[in-house]
Amino acid sequence: MNKRIERIWQRWGDTVRFLLWGLTVALVCFLLYRVTVNSKTPHLVPLTEGARDSLMTVAVPRGVSDTLVKYDAFDVHFNGLRGIANSTAYELVVNELNGSVERSNEFMQDYGVKGCPSPVDYAGSGLHRGHLVPAGDLKWDEEAMRQSFLMTNVCPMHKALNGGGWAKLEEKVREWTARDSALLVFTGPVVSNGDTTLANGRVTVPGAYYKVIMAPCVRPMRAIAFIYPNGHSNGRLRQYAVSVDEVERRTGLDFFPFLPVNEQQRLESPVNLDAWLN
Repeated sequence: MNKRIERIWQRWGDTVRFLLWGLTVALVCFLLYRVTVNSKTPHLVPLTEGARDSLMTVAVPRGVSDTLVKYDAFDVHFNGLRGIANSTAYELVVNELNGSVERSNEFMQDYGVKGCPSPVDYAGSGLHRGHLVPAGDLKWDEEAMRQSFLMTNVCPMHKALNGGGWAKLEEKVREWTARDSALLVFTGPVVSNGDTTLANGRVTVPGAYYKVIMAPCVRPMRAIAFIYPNGHSNGRLRQYAVSVDEVERRTGLDFFPFLPVNEQQRLESPVNLDAWLN
């Protein structure tokens, strides 16, 4: 029996060794491929409702007028003394990008929110009623679209901003959502003591606007922020990119307050725009 096995091995041994060598090479190549793909493509994980609500929390400084209004698809931290929001927050997911609801274009006062202006308060100013949460991100639901035109979600924007760099940034957010599965987006004004007002001082005209964007489903999570002047803004995206820390410094707001401090520092300190553009 042993001699028979020996004869078979002598006849087929080289073939077997060749096949084993080939399988080994194939396995190594497969593992290298997996490592390479995983290093270039971020791993996506689902976001639970509790995690989303925690990450969407915005801490407003003490002494700042703030009313939290929860609409169907977004939250508004409304400042009744300024007549504009401190911040808005919403989640945009990939299956919401191709809705068919038409834009309503009917701006409305939210009578249930103290200090909410009327659409006519902007009349004759030459300024746009600029959305904070874009109507274009809410085409998946009629009521969400309608609520986006409530004046709690509106700020005075120069035409050069609203139809220029700001619109391009909103489109970029949609592109990043398609790639990263879901984004959390925070938008609001950057106000200062020198800002002008409308409606006999009831509505502040901010000198700039911010947008903070977080990709919660990629690993590791990442965040980026932008500040655009309320005027001409057709520069390159990189010109307006800032850290989340910079937005917090200029607004007094605190984003992602429930994350561990070291994770907040990792997300908020750098301006890693290349991680978003690649």
